[in-house]
Amino acid sequence: MIVRIVFLAFFACGVIAGEAQAQLYLENGKVVLAVSGGEHTNGSLIIRNTSADQADVKVYWEDFKYKPPYDGSKDFLPASTVTGSASQWVTFYPQSFSLPPFGQQKIDYSVAVPGSIDKGHYGVLFFEKSSLAVTNGEGVNLVTRVGCLFFIEPTDKNKNAAIENVKLEGNESFSASFANHGNIIIIPRTTYYIMQEGGLVLLRGEANKVYVPPGAAATIEIPLKKKLSPGRYTLVVNADLQEGDVAVKEISLAVDASGQITIVNS
Repeated sequence: MIVRIVFLAFFACGVIAGEAQAQLYLENGKVVLAVSGGEHTNGSLIIRNTSADQADVKVYWEDFKYKPPYDGSKDFLPASTVTGSASQWVTFYPQSFSLPPFGQQKIDYSVAVPGSIDKGHYGVLFFEKSSLAVTNGEGVNLVTRVGCLFFIEPTDKNKNAAIENVKLEGNESFSASFANHGNIIIIPRTTYYIMQEGGLVLLRGEANKVYVPPGAAATIEIPLKKKLSPGRYTLVVNADLQEGDVAVKEISLAVDASGQITIVNS
């Protein structure tokens, strides 16, 4: 019998869909910790088996990094291979277990930060289950996993970011670069509005979501939802960096009689 391996990975909290439906459910898909040097933190996660079959689960750590164009897609790599890995800081128990039908398991984790922390450290704790199915004499090994992302960042984190290189894209939208000059991953919520002379706001919107590691930049897109009449305007882009921090950019615009937009000052 030939055996094929089908590997499925999932990260958002919730029930796995498709062939692996109703297998594993992780109650918390993300742990965010603000820590100081030498700090020791404990916590736990709950994973559930939502099927009528026993699930044999193994638990392990991998590093991850967001990859261009920084839209949320990730690369996963072995533990301790990515700069800023938290693999040496995190321990967890148990590392394998069996979930009875419709049962649940608590996984305890401990984070031991060394004497100093000067940037964000990250990784993912995976919960993996495999099962063998046979179709037309061919064995299919279904490997499914859910993961909890760990964001371990200094309490005095540096959220230094800027909105740069604003450009007009075909008179129908703008693009800009969200540059992360700080020491942690930044996932901003970026909104914008266009204001006419005199302060009247004509339109508002929200830009695409980006996930930007330190030292990187991602493109944000700002669509124009309606045509602007001739006149002078101000485009205001506001990136909410969370915890009260923001990055703001104001761009002066001019629209001529033909409707052509010109960036006057960015």
